[in-house]
Amino acid sequence: MLSRPRKILLTGGSSGIGRVLVDRLHAAGHALVVLGRSEAALSDLRREVPTLATYRCDLSNQQDVEDAAAAIWSDHPDISVLINNAGVQFTPRFTEAGFRYDSVRYETTVNFLAPVWLSLLSLPGLLSHPDGGHVVNISSGLAFYPKTGSAVYCASKAALHSFSQSLRYQMEGGVRVTEVILPVVDTPMTRGRGDRKISADQAVDEIMLGLRRRRAEIYVGRARLIPLLARIAPGLLRDILRRG
Repeated sequence: MLSRPRKILLTGGSSGIGRVLVDRLHAAGHALVVLGRSEAALSDLRREVPTLATYRCDLSNQQDVEDAAAAIWSDHPDISVLINNAGVQFTPRFTEAGFRYDSVRYETTVNFLAPVWLSLLSLPGLLSHPDGGHVVNISSGLAFYPKTGSAVYCASKAALHSFSQSLRYQMEGGVRVTEVILPVVDTPMTRGRGDRKISADQAVDEIMLGLRRRRAEIYVGRARLIPLLARIAPGLLRDILRRG
């Protein structure tokens, strides 16, 4: 995928893993179109990387996603890679006051429905690209075994994992589909959570390596243990991830 310059559409590029991806992909000669919710954050990003194209979009809003996708594909029909990176994570438990329908809807929409819909809206362009199209979904080890807290986040990543597999089956021979399975990464989203985080730089190093090696699933950091432990000690793995 990264053997020659591509034009890449990236969601959530103004902070965390997305921000590091912007720097690495730009340095590698790729052209970037970044989708984000905050115009102020996108403006800061353009000042730091002037060659970026940016579009404001609230991924929790269907009309916003459809309008942004239409504008992006009209302006950049040569996009060949979509990276669904944006995500949110809320922590209230079911019995806590902060657990509300609106927050459940927002979390599931940003983490799951938006990547599904943006992938669908991008497929015509990706399928017609002469170099072949590629969808990359950024997921989590919690898609396989959830932790006690953040139940909706875990469920949304499980849905994204299943969708990535189904999309790969349906797009066989047309568009490549890669899923990135992350451990806990030190980003603004995980501030104050966990104590065994890897840096966003390390995560992106491993993502870039996996993409260059054309892997369908890229297990990052300690998440590389998931396939092995799922076979030989699933109970242990469940207990480890349950604690978060």
